[in-house]
Amino acid sequence: MLLPLRLDGQATGSGAVTGRVLVDSVTPLPQARVRIVGVTTVVLSGDDGRFTLASIPAGSQVLEVRRIGYVAFEQWVKVVAGEALSLQITLDLVPVSLKAVEIKGAPAVLPAMQAFEDRRAHGNGHFFTQTEIERMRPRVFTDVLRRIPGVQIGPSSGGFGGNEMVRMSRATGLAGLRSCPVLFYINGMPFQITGDMSINQFVAPEDVVGIEVYTGTSQIPPEFQRSLMNSRCGVVVIWTRVGNEEAPPFF
Repeated sequence: MLLPLRLDGQATGSGAVTGRVLVDSVTPLPQARVRIVGVTTVVLSGDDGRFTLASIPAGSQVLEVRRIGYVAFEQWVKVVAGEALSLQITLDLVPVSLKAVEIKGAPAVLPAMQAFEDRRAHGNGHFFTQTEIERMRPRVFTDVLRRIPGVQIGPSSGGFGGNEMVRMSRATGLAGLRSCPVLFYINGMPFQITGDMSINQFVAPEDVVGIEVYTGTSQIPPEFQRSLMNSRCGVVVIWTRVGNEEAPPFF
């Protein structure tokens, strides 16, 4: 739904984008991350799903809306100087098949990140902290993984648009590249990507506080070994803010 409204007091040559983020076109979705790509910082939708982006240069802009567990929304919008463009955006849940996992207790964020630092001290694998990720200014999550030797980012087109699939170079033999996607963990839980979807559909780089990448079987810690879930192809462990927007950066 697009509905322009006249604005008073708006900077010359700029407009605004307001709107509401919903689930199933009915239920408000709070804490969705909304921005105009390359123009504005991220704002969060409120408890009623509403958001406002002000002082946007007039012209065609890319609106991006994300939340973990939902298909990312991107759309070109035309911003008119002195007007507010009103939108209604519906995000779709993406069902992901997960095998049964036995959970004992619910570790807090700080102990989890302490374990991250302990593994990093051993020197196996590749590690990125929140500060290091922010310095890279990645557009999507896979931009961080491109920096790791042995990691291959390849295009895959499907029902969710152009996606980037993550594989390890060790999966390439004399027969050429064969399908051997890595196994992802998010906050300690196995997160299997199915079909033609990409990790970029579920994780935005600004939500991440730590990444661990293990390209070889000998590097993978016991807690991240799942022989039936592609751990032999490599493991990428992602630690997010877990909804705590005020969490301090880790190193």
